[in-house]
Amino acid sequence: MTRTVVFYDTEFTTWEGAMHGGWSEPGQYRELVQIGAIRFDIDRLQEVDEFQILVKPVKNPVLSDFFTKLTGISNDDVAREGVPFPDAYHAFIAFVQSDPTSAYGQDDSVVRENLGWVGMPDTEEDFSSFNIGPWFMDKGADFGIRPGVNSGKLAAVLGAPMDSIQEHNALHDARSIAAAYRFLVQHGALAPF
Repeated sequence: MTRTVVFYDTEFTTWEGAMHGGWSEPGQYRELVQIGAIRFDIDRLQEVDEFQILVKPVKNPVLSDFFTKLTGISNDDVAREGVPFPDAYHAFIAFVQSDPTSAYGQDDSVVRENLGWVGMPDTEEDFSSFNIGPWFMDKGADFGIRPGVNSGKLAAVLGAPMDSIQEHNALHDARSIAAAYRFLVQHGALAPF
């Protein structure tokens, strides 16, 4: 039986200084704009499937120039390919199936915020996530992983091979998590799954 985990990442609305301010300015919401994920075989240490979707934000439907420059996702991209959050969430959950999910950081809290805004139930049965960040801080410290290294930079910091798309692209960042995970396990780190 193949054992798999879904590594995922999200991109959400942001503005210059929003992260440092905790998105506390009036009108600043962490609305999802992209979900990217890969299904990863944890025994063979390889990707077996991918998922990517763009989401149309409602509270701030026009993406900031800062967000577009950071992610490479434009307002035209979202207008052309974006779907409402409930549809994106259901597609993501359908992709996950019964696999455990893992993100580097608190992406699950952003998903839960978005669920609340659209009045969808927030149930652990549908969506629970393991924050693999502390594992990386512990197992990757000798290899250069430090606080402040984001998910998209994990593989590069470790020198783990991967085909680069663009940092702060959710699918790229999910692949960076997987590449860094593979690197650390291959270098003797005890796997958390």
